[in-house]
Amino acid sequence: MSLSKLLPELIDDILLRLPQKPLARFKCVSKHYNSLISNPEFTKLHLQRLPKISHTLISLEEANTWVITPHSVHHLLEHPSSITEEEDASLRFNMNENDCFTIGSANGLVSLISVKSQKGGIKEICTQFWNPTLRLRSEDSPNLTPLTSNDNMLSRVHFGFGYDDLSDTYKVVAVFWNCIAQKMEAKVHCMGDSSWRNTLACHDFPILLQRTIVGPFLNGSVNWLTYHNLNCHLYERENVTINQLLIFSLDLRKETCKYILLPDSTTVVSQDLLKLAVLRGCLCFYYNHMRTHFVLWEMKEFGVQESWTQLVNVSYVHLQIGEFLNWLLLPVCLSENGDVVMLVCEEEDEAIMYNQKDGIVEPVELSNNQIRYADEHMQSLVLPCPRPH
Repeated sequence: MSLSKLLPELIDDILLRLPQKPLARFKCVSKHYNSLISNPEFTKLHLQRLPKISHTLISLEEANTWVITPHSVHHLLEHPSSITEEEDASLRFNMNENDCFTIGSANGLVSLISVKSQKGGIKEICTQFWNPTLRLRSEDSPNLTPLTSNDNMLSRVHFGFGYDDLSDTYKVVAVFWNCIAQKMEAKVHCMGDSSWRNTLACHDFPILLQRTIVGPFLNGSVNWLTYHNLNCHLYERENVTINQLLIFSLDLRKETCKYILLPDSTTVVSQDLLKLAVLRGCLCFYYNHMRTHFVLWEMKEFGVQESWTQLVNVSYVHLQIGEFLNWLLLPVCLSENGDVVMLVCEEEDEAIMYNQKDGIVEPVELSNNQIRYADEHMQSLVLPCPRPH
């Protein structure tokens, strides 16, 4: 029986069950199927049927070139050496020509931030939206000029990207210290808008940890690390206790904020050696403990302090990378049962597969590539909207 003789409802149901890549190719069959599959309502229904955790987005440095590639988590855990392999969906940027990096993924869309130098040393930032599955990118957003010191500007701007399901909008947030007004400010750009606007008029806007440039998105919120006492000067110290830190959570729906507690612990940590991440759909907090151990906590229920569970606590000696480590390991992905984690040495051309159930450590040579960033990602049919004219 030909497709044309099938009931429309049955055709819709069949198409909704197909993976993203075959669907993208199926759009070429006819104008009708192209229109159907490109319909935003079809895209939303298809998203609801997708596994929420299927890929991780890897940013690696290769001979002065940024390479950004989505990888299947299952395939990475089975074949870890494939982490340096490029796919058709990869993006490449010459580091000498483009200061570009990813700040997150939501519903299959990736936000790319570019930094542009203007006359007088002024730096501007803009964003693009990219769907690796569809191999489509939007045009540049309008430029934003953060009123920060030009020296090392990127260390003074904090970014976040996520999806507002109430308004069906994808939002990029930039938080920075306004050196003229002497206060923290937040700007937001919605995909398809022609400007950046102010957001989050927070009376006591906290100073965010310098290391947390990109805030991971989860449960409708972007999350960064900050200090428990907003009026103290902890940022002047190298070490703090976990109890002296908080998670500053920006709700993209209401554009309001709240604070989330970290694990109840007096453990001393270096402010330069700790971060947040999202792994297997949960918010995680990880750090270099005393420069001898890698520790990773997972929040089972978002926003509930009692749900923090320590998943990994392993010495660098056991991981076979030395007795002391002066940098932070990057967790790339975690198996569904939590037994196996892929870790990357940011300063080395090496990854580590660690099975904590049986203690097995497997080094993975990266062939002169350095992994700089990893973020959970899913394939989808969401279109990156072009900038309006």
